[in-house]
Amino acid sequence: MAGMIAWTRHRLASARKLAYDRTARLFARERKMDHSSPAALPTLISLLLCDQVIDDRMTNKKSAIGLFNTIVVNSTPARLPHLAVMATLTEIGSRTPLELRLVSDADNDTLISTHGAVEAPNPLAMVDLVFAMQGVQIPRPGQYAFELHAGDHILGRRRFHVLRAQRKEQ
Repeated sequence: MAGMIAWTRHRLASARKLAYDRTARLFARERKMDHSSPAALPTLISLLLCDQVIDDRMTNKKSAIGLFNTIVVNSTPARLPHLAVMATLTEIGSRTPLELRLVSDADNDTLISTHGAVEAPNPLAMVDLVFAMQGVQIPRPGQYAFELHAGDHILGRRRFHVLRAQRKEQ
């Protein structure tokens, strides 16, 4: 039993040292980075589409409610009553301007565009961004995507489909 405890302590100490070494390397790399280079871009961890995001102020936890990949509409153009996009970013080295776009994959038209900036207390921080929208107009059935841009660089995109409901014959 004593050997097992010593082995576990050794593994925990090794894991802590490895985590410390990774953190130290990340901070050292951050200090050396040229913030105009693509290497200074934030890393997109996730990009979710849902009906709403609930932000619990007591626990600082966010809940994405009604995740989806497809929207079914009765007719087009269609107006979506509510929609939320949640993005999680890390490795944010400095204040970074962002743009969220809703684009049509068929013709690459930008339907919606919103701008802002993100910053973090340190490069290891995870920052959640919530974009809540109402009345988004979808012109026709097809494939669409939300794209998150930092300057001229696309950090990521999330596709979704808009389908017209099948009418039942009577």
